[in-house]
Amino acid sequence: MSDEVRVRFAPSPTGELHVGGARTALYNWLFAKNKGGKFILRVEDTDEKRSTDENLETILRSMKWLGLDWDEGPVLQSDRLDLYNDYVSLLMSSGNAYYCFAAQEDIEEQRKEALEADENWVYRGADRDLSADEVREKLDSEEQRTVRFKVPDEGTVTVKDLVQGDVAFECEHIEDFVLQRSDEKPTYHLSNVVDDIEMGITHVLRGADHLSNTPKQVLVYEALKAKLPEFAHLPLILGEDGKRLSKRHGATSVEHFRDKGYLPGAVINYLALLGWNPGDDREVFTAVELGNEFTLERVNQANPKFDLEKLSWLNGEYIKEVPAGELRPAVREALQVRGCWDEELDMERRDFFFALIELWQSRARTINELADNIAPFLTEAFAYEPDGLKEHVHGQDLLGLVEAFREALLQVDPWGQEELEATLREVAGGMEREAGDLIHATRIALVGKKSSPGIFEVLDLMGRDKSRSRLDRMIRYLRKLENAKTKRLEQIAQAASR
Repeated sequence: MSDEVRVRFAPSPTGELHVGGARTALYNWLFAKNKGGKFILRVEDTDEKRSTDENLETILRSMKWLGLDWDEGPVLQSDRLDLYNDYVSLLMSSGNAYYCFAAQEDIEEQRKEALEADENWVYRGADRDLSADEVREKLDSEEQRTVRFKVPDEGTVTVKDLVQGDVAFECEHIEDFVLQRSDEKPTYHLSNVVDDIEMGITHVLRGADHLSNTPKQVLVYEALKAKLPEFAHLPLILGEDGKRLSKRHGATSVEHFRDKGYLPGAVINYLALLGWNPGDDREVFTAVELGNEFTLERVNQANPKFDLEKLSWLNGEYIKEVPAGELRPAVREALQVRGCWDEELDMERRDFFFALIELWQSRARTINELADNIAPFLTEAFAYEPDGLKEHVHGQDLLGLVEAFREALLQVDPWGQEELEATLREVAGGMEREAGDLIHATRIALVGKKSSPGIFEVLDLMGRDKSRSRLDRMIRYLRKLENAKTKRLEQIAQAASR
């Protein structure tokens, strides 16, 4: 084995890539980058019933989106079954494994009885000491069998862990575990060790939930007289309720966050901080900076909680700083989903599109929010914010004021922020109204929200025709309010006269 650091990420294609798996992949990737080593992608797909090509494609797509490029792979375990069989034969011939003909139902029944009796119990196969003739007889009769590892009755297995410290496991509490199932497929304990040996893996970085598996795998390494990798079991990511993050906490897949408008750099940055710290109060990093600074010595034992609010804040910080040109593809895709994309925005109106991004990017925490804010500049199919209507429109007697401003916009020349502000204030003053009344109503008319960048900047960028069109829509809405009010008053009058 060379001195080169070699790490691996080994997902099972039984579902999407979730943030826990993504964090494990990231830490392996960062460790390899920091040490100048190799990051290998291995796919544990021997569970034929649950593994699918579609899931594998989803995992690969998520890793590529995050920028977690691999140096070797993907290596499929399903292509290596002959290799695992060779290692089974090796362990059998050395006396470290044996055929077990016991039915799983019988074993579970024994386990249940011991549990009910409050007894410590581990399975020690009755078949571990069968003679060669007895084994042959059972094999010839085609009895169903597995291959189990023969765990020593006594002794201690100490896992030297770079994060958790030394953890000792007594052999008397480790059962004779299965290496090869009855369908001749390898179990995790076998394939994992074999692949790590064959691939020259030097460091195994994985979740702390695998720590209980590690003594079994150490026994297999020792039986094969293979060099142990260094282990680092990472803290588990928890939900806000303190329980391990899962579907009950909501969608947690990488693709979910991509679709919700999070940037890959922000997701990488946030996941890196879930269990690792740089030793100071910095929170915003590029992937290159993380690779330069990441060390296992700064990985915590304590399990971090996933904080969506913190991720959203961090994503907003990224959106603020990313040039409009880099945000353009993601924003375009989000606008296409909303049905308001115009191909001209990629050509002759490209500068206008960039200006829209720059106008709103400091106010958005996700790409979806950014697209929602931009959409009113491209379509009238947007809703008015209920709180904004209640606070600034309903009961304000704005119809005449908005109509006057709409007409006044025809005379603004040149069309610019100073001229627009002067016109708005002149209209409001001429009708003895506060400029703020017209500003708030215009903001809701133009973008549907009670807050936005400066209203004169919004008017300037939206242009004369679209601004007047949005005000027309507000005028129609105000007229409906007036008509509804008149009708209610008539109904009240009629009721009073009866």
